[in-house]
Amino acid sequence: MHRQLIAVFAQGIEALRKGNTPGARQLLNFPEPAEIGFGYAKSGKKGSGVGEYLTELIIDSLNSSDELLARGIRHIEELQLLSMGIGPDRISDISANILKGYLIQYTQKQCDLWNIRMEKGVPVHHFLDGANERWIDGHFDLPVSPIDHSPLLFVPRRIVRSLPWINYADFARSSFAAIHRAKATKSKLDFTSQQLGIETAKQSLVSVSRKELSRIDNYIANKVSSSALAQPSAEYIENDEICVESTTLSGKLRAVTIGVADASKYQRLILEAMNFLFSPELIDGELEVRTLDGTERRDIIFTNDSDKTFWSYVRAEHSNILLMCETKNTQAIEHAHINQTAGYLGDRLGRLGFIVTRTEPQEAIQRKINSVYNDSSPRKIILVLSDKDIHQMLDQKCKGLDPMRHIQRLYREFRQRVQ
Repeated sequence: MHRQLIAVFAQGIEALRKGNTPGARQLLNFPEPAEIGFGYAKSGKKGSGVGEYLTELIIDSLNSSDELLARGIRHIEELQLLSMGIGPDRISDISANILKGYLIQYTQKQCDLWNIRMEKGVPVHHFLDGANERWIDGHFDLPVSPIDHSPLLFVPRRIVRSLPWINYADFARSSFAAIHRAKATKSKLDFTSQQLGIETAKQSLVSVSRKELSRIDNYIANKVSSSALAQPSAEYIENDEICVESTTLSGKLRAVTIGVADASKYQRLILEAMNFLFSPELIDGELEVRTLDGTERRDIIFTNDSDKTFWSYVRAEHSNILLMCETKNTQAIEHAHINQTAGYLGDRLGRLGFIVTRTEPQEAIQRKINSVYNDSSPRKIILVLSDKDIHQMLDQKCKGLDPMRHIQRLYREFRQRVQ
């Protein structure tokens, strides 16, 4: 996704280098995408429609520095540091426009997964045809707003931020303040909003930034090195809403009957619970994932996209770019279930996986799981989650605690047991 963002700007900058301003203007055109409903508005979700104005701001920023035209844009968030009129909301507009194709696919996938109604052939404006480097309109199967029947696009929580990790306020506070303190001289430019006013302060900062791109480069290098701290925003989720969802999922779990008849219902409920507990660390959860030849079917697969310590440790230590959960809606798991799960684990899926079942494993089953670890090279780890574990993690989520810690404890106990 980042490469796609940069590629569009690379094409626009190349047009400017060749003196083709109309071509750059046509490509660097980013109207506010009402389909995602982000941004600021007094009512509704329709934005202010400043696409042409934003285009001129971008072109002016790029043309303001020969060094910038030669170097290109490495992060579109840099535009906040180079233009008076570009802030976080416009970075969101730019991103959503360029990534609209991905958001359409993501929305369709989520609607299929959660049985959300879509309408046929919904018109979508300003869709990037990457092959031909132009904007087009298209029709797609999408959900629509029940209020105005306009198309809706979903955005993965993993990429939602209140502010970009690279942003003007942070740049002004950290980079310029540090520079002037280090010089220990009275600066000709005072960047405090109290004395100059916010607009005048940014004018001064932008003027310097355009001439000295090295300051931006140093700032961004620091932000990239600490990018693991850039976690998704969750301020919009009230804690009482979290507790309602936790209680609801616990109630649904108790209502599922053990046995084959409710196996599919149990599988989908576990996907819903794991998604609630671990999103946005574990993302893109899918049901009934088959291999290309169709010979193997995994109940639930997540992508491990976490920057948090334990999940990132699992990704590095056990090659778990993906994380598998086998669901068994049975009174007790059997040796065959262990063998099946162990057979799935390996280079493709990683070497740690879960069996999610109704009751805690008996001692004989735990010994079998231990033997899988001892007899495999590289080691394979199977962790069993019972109803009790799911209820405990849902309770932790309600209390504002991280349910990942429960998984971490199970993992630590397993490693201590097999040593």
